[in-house]
Amino acid sequence: MTQDTLEAVAPASPLSAISPCEDVINENIAKNLPVNDRDYAIIVGINHYKSLHALEGPITDACAFRNWLISADGGNLLPEHCFFITSKEDDDTPDQQKIDLALSEVFRMAEKQPGRRLYFYFSGHGFGASWDVNGMCLPIWSERFYNAALSSKAYFDLLMEQDLFEEIYFFLDCCRERKINTKPLHSMLGGKGIGGGKAMAVVMYAAEYENPAREGITISEGNMSVRGYFSRALIEAFKGLAADEHGKTSMLQFENYVRSKTEAYAHEQQHVQTVRTDVRNSSNNLDFIIVQHRNLDVITSTALTIRFKQAGTYRLESPNLDILREDTANAGDTWQFNLTKGLYGISDGTVQGSKPIKIDLSRKTMEYEY
Repeated sequence: MTQDTLEAVAPASPLSAISPCEDVINENIAKNLPVNDRDYAIIVGINHYKSLHALEGPITDACAFRNWLISADGGNLLPEHCFFITSKEDDDTPDQQKIDLALSEVFRMAEKQPGRRLYFYFSGHGFGASWDVNGMCLPIWSERFYNAALSSKAYFDLLMEQDLFEEIYFFLDCCRERKINTKPLHSMLGGKGIGGGKAMAVVMYAAEYENPAREGITISEGNMSVRGYFSRALIEAFKGLAADEHGKTSMLQFENYVRSKTEAYAHEQQHVQTVRTDVRNSSNNLDFIIVQHRNLDVITSTALTIRFKQAGTYRLESPNLDILREDTANAGDTWQFNLTKGLYGISDGTVQGSKPIKIDLSRKTMEYEY
């Protein structure tokens, strides 16, 4: 992840201090309610690098994903099944051993009780070693420690070959710009047997091969933070913003939301970023349910208020070009509508005055000034 190409430079301090991820509890445990005790997660967020510019988003994004995974109305994981690994300022950790030890512990637990899901998430600097191999940079990466990066393909293959999980979700929020003559590291873990690779697997890259993944400033509920475009969209989708009216999110809905929102967040900052998704061993193609929300307040329509800056005659058209209202209005007047998802158009009767209004059901209310 970057706002520039991956080059070794003098390290810079983050713009603001990142506080540790707050403690999160799964309320279902105390209530003796069911939990997803066969699900596991490895969450890695690296802000600090010895020779690369510091990032702002990875630890914040990793925290947000961890919080969703552990929460009762989210992933509903046992806290001890979620391994949260982050960098520290002026420190060379985490190293490969720390990540491999966490994976080893996950394998040990899953061998006792076969796993259902494994989530693997990495956010930090990265590069494309080849079209199917991404380097996940460790904090010590530099022009001298040129191979101090984990191989995405080697780690994904390791997870598949274990045959310990029914489903594997592999998320990479890092750059994929090409670097030649690199040999990203394979895991130190292994086994005597050869696994069958039977798990259904989803691999999502924040960007296409040879392209950067970026982060940017976002304001939510009055708080400003830096988030990865991809991670922000990913966590929103997990929280239910891609769900249907029954609280279900299919993989198709999930992928469409993450891709379109990542592109939108990048576009807001005059960037271009396209998510790449690979799904393997799915008998249901992209129709399987990735998230089921039981207590989700699903948004099925948005209350739109249009406020006019000057007097005139105006028209609002539906996505099917039906006229919803055509009337005169004075400066300061408002129109109210309850709209479903789609691209609407507001105009003053001229081609130059026509403006699109996108309703994506990401919020219950929306104001638009024309």
